[in-house]
Amino acid sequence: MLTALVEHVLGEVLRYDEAHDSQLLVSARTWMERDRRTDAAAAALHIHPNTLTYRLRRFGALADRDMASTRALAEVWLAIQAAGALGLTD
Repeated sequence: MLTALVEHVLGEVLRYDEAHDSQLLVSARTWMERDRRTDAAAAALHIHPNTLTYRLRRFGALADRDMASTRALAEVWLAIQAAGALGLTD
């Protein structure tokens, strides 16, 4: 069940990250862990806020999720937690 959730929500992102070493999943997770505060997440990632904004847009496009939607955020958050429980994330 967890594997299916991760594949459904994050599959494309995980494959893209692996192929391009893009850190999209880490960026989205860090942003969400900091209550969607872009400046705080960018500082934690040691990147410019504009870079984080680009990564979040790319993440949303690959995951086919509108990251401004509460429903999408909840689904992504659950999938990220599931990926962590399965040992699929750093």
